[in-house]
Parts: sequence; structure tokens; C-alpha cells
Amino acid sequence: MNETISLQELFSILRKSFWRILALTIVAALISFAVSSFLIKPTYQAGTQILVTPKKQDNEVIDAQSVQSSVTLVNTYRVIIKSPAILEQVQKEVPNAPTNMNALNNMVTVESEQNSQVINVSVQSTDAALASNLANSIAEVFSSDVQELMSVDNVTVLSTSGIPTSPVSPNIILNTAIAAVVGFLLGVGLAFLREVLDRRIRTEDQVQQILDLPVLGSIPDIDSKVFKSSSKAAKREAVKQYG
Repeated sequence: MNETISLQELFSILRKSFWRILALTIVAALISFAVSSFLIKPTYQAGTQILVTPKKQDNEVIDAQSVQSSVTLVNTYRVIIKSPAILEQVQKEVPNAPTNMNALNNMVTVESEQNSQVINVSVQSTDAALASNLANSIAEVFSSDVQELMSVDNVTVLSTSGIPTSPVSPNIILNTAIAAVVGFLLGVGLAFLREVLDRRIRTEDQVQQILDLPVLGSIPDIDSKVFKSSSKAAKREAVKQYG
């Protein structure tokens, strides 16, 4: 029994289920677009940058060791920025700031490039103004409080954040495209599953492929209209003979 399937048969399966596949693709894309546009609240991101400068020497010369020391301090500062000592002060200064410390902590992301003296602080929130206020407040509070915490004055706010106008999520176009691809693949999968589960024989070629037997003959299609008219004529003839 031959279980292989030709490229022509593959296209035939897809052609027979074309409208189902197209419908699933469109429906999936529309659902994703509607959910992303109307049900998911947009999230905005605001960011500030903090520069860690080398400590000034008495001779006002900054050497490589001082720069490397600043780079090393960046990792320590990243931890301090998200510490309760900083975030509690931010909660007091920013109206509508989350009162839950874990919630506020999860909104804040602190990053730095390798061997860089710049710290990037970003805040995500469904309120664009709140995200901006939190990011700016974190930078200001940290730059002032770190002097007391570590007895240093080598931190400068490099840039502040304005109120973001474009959300970072959801990405409506990307979500819609992904949903369309998923819908298409689901439609194709269902088309092949339907073909595998459907064991009915419709053509002479299927007889040879499935049963591995030669075709001796075939019965042509009978026009239903001709069949009905001939049946009515036969009935009338029978009525005449036996009526």
C-alpha cells in the first residue's frame, strides 16, 4: 500500500480547503487586532540616564584606574537604584506612585552597557505621565542620596524623560501578523487532518493508491434532472398499463 503523497496532491488538498484556511487566517488576525486595540491597555516607557564619573584627584588628572573604578561602581549603583532606600523616597515625592514596593520595583528596569559609565533607568506604566515622573524622580533621588549613602559625588543626571506619546506595548501590527500566521497554520493543519481522516474513495486514482488494485471500469455520473424525468416517465407508463 503506497502511503506517499505527491506535491500535486498537497496543492490539491490546500486548494480544496482554500476558503477554510483563508477564513481562519482572517478571523485570527481580526481577533488579535481587536484584543490588542481595545482590550489590552497600552504600556508606556520613560527613561533617564545617569552618568558615573571618576573621582577627581588632587592633581585634576583622571587616570585609567579611576575610570575602571567608576565602571565597577556602576554594578553597585544599579542595585542601590532599586533599593527601598531610593524607591520609598520616590513614593513620597511622586503623586499616584504605587504604594506597593514590589509593584513599583517591577515597573523599574536598570541597565548598563558593558564597560560603560552610563546607567539607563526605564519605567513602564499604563500612565505615560506617571512613567515619566517616576523615571525623573528616581534619577534625582538617587543622585542626591548616593552622596550620603556612599560618601561620593560622582553621579550626574545625564538626561531626563519627557512624557512618552507612543506605547511600547502592545505591538498591534506584530500581534496581528503572528495571529494571522497561527490561523493560517491551523487552517493548513486542519485541512491535512481532514484529508487523513477522510477515507472515502472519490476517484479512480484513489482506488489504485489505497486498495492497490487495478480499475476495471467506472460508472459515469448521472444527471439528477435526467434521472428524475426518466423516473416520472416510467411511473406514467406503469399507470397507463396497470391503471
